[in-house]
Amino acid sequence: MITHAERRPSRHLTPSPHHLIILLLIAATTAPGCTAPLKPGVADLPPIPRAVPGVYTDINPRWSHDGARVAFLRSTPDRRLQLFVTDADLNRASALLESELVTPDRPYDSQLCRYSSPNTIAWSPNDHRIAFERAEWFQFDDGQRLPGTGIWSIDVRSGRVTAIALHPKRYTDLYYYYHNPSWSPDGSYISFTAEGINGQRLLGLRCLFDEKPKEVGTHFDNYAATDWPAWRPVVGRNERPALSCFRAIFRTASIPVTAAIVSMQPGSVSSEQSRELLRIRPAQYSELVSVRRGAFKREAIEPRIAQPAWSPDGRRLAFAVTPDPKNPDRYAIWLLDSMTGVARQVSPDDDCGYNAPVWIDSNRIGALSPRAGKYDIVEIDLTRGTRRKLGVIPTADCDWSPDRSKIVYATPPLSTPNSPDDPTTLQIRETGLSATDR
Repeated sequence: MITHAERRPSRHLTPSPHHLIILLLIAATTAPGCTAPLKPGVADLPPIPRAVPGVYTDINPRWSHDGARVAFLRSTPDRRLQLFVTDADLNRASALLESELVTPDRPYDSQLCRYSSPNTIAWSPNDHRIAFERAEWFQFDDGQRLPGTGIWSIDVRSGRVTAIALHPKRYTDLYYYYHNPSWSPDGSYISFTAEGINGQRLLGLRCLFDEKPKEVGTHFDNYAATDWPAWRPVVGRNERPALSCFRAIFRTASIPVTAAIVSMQPGSVSSEQSRELLRIRPAQYSELVSVRRGAFKREAIEPRIAQPAWSPDGRRLAFAVTPDPKNPDRYAIWLLDSMTGVARQVSPDDDCGYNAPVWIDSNRIGALSPRAGKYDIVEIDLTRGTRRKLGVIPTADCDWSPDRSKIVYATPPLSTPNSPDDPTTLQIRETGLSATDR
């Protein structure tokens, strides 16, 4: 959990742990008296492993909205990533871009079961474009250089690459990493998470028709703790896109953090859409869990909300909530009615964690439940509060197909060359659900 001090770093660059490691390596390999020590930032990258031909792992799979294609990133041992697209059966894979270093000094993490939003790629609503991250370097007055990220998109029909959200040339704020892009249902906006070097997070938003990539700003948050933007489905013909996100509220260092879900409608001041949907105070969460599970262990409770998913009708929001963000076994799936403001837990009280909710239909939610280093694929019945196991996958780096009949997932990294007969290392797991189930 981010402390108050960590959220208020100086505007002067503070070397991250990654840069400190680089300095130690330089000091250890430079003989005293032979050469002058390098300035911080001259050695910009940590040691990068050598690429091995044929050795790669495919990560971050994302289904297109029509279910016909899967976009993914090919990760090689030299930390490079390359954007690919394959057909729904994973039989033919085509590269869309050259491989490149995206996050050279920090991990690219596309796992869904997280307390903070992941690195990811995203299809546009019409499946014509894919948004992705690309490295963006910052040069400071004292000679230091820092790799951040910006958001770009590629037109899968023409191959044209365009910038979505970049930092201005003279950037003086602290949010160097733009990630987790998400398109509004009408394709007119794109949201993302802006992250600082100490973990601070803000909501980024761009109107694609009225703003230039370097004009994009972030929404102010006094606590620098806004994350998990999620677009609400547009149901009515004249309805405008609305966006929800998680926000943490910090009172003082001695008072546990309050979790909240807020909603906003870009370009509108309507109180109906721009409002707080839910607030969960630590005492409220502790009391609820105490009632359900008997005597509650004495521990500091700071509820954390993550992984939101709107119902197809745009009224209900499923999300994961936990008292311990770093323990996946503590997460539970909750359901919020945005019209009444009533929230309740819908996953079973069986001491199993439930993460990454997706809607199967109006009465069922799919989720991942960690077990012995793997993840059970489960179906949660909202009316009965029961679960049904649909299968097992080895990772939370996955995506459900639009009809919920399949899950495409990444496999563990390879140390030997992949077979030329296998276009990708991704795998598909059938869920047993069909279109008639929806």
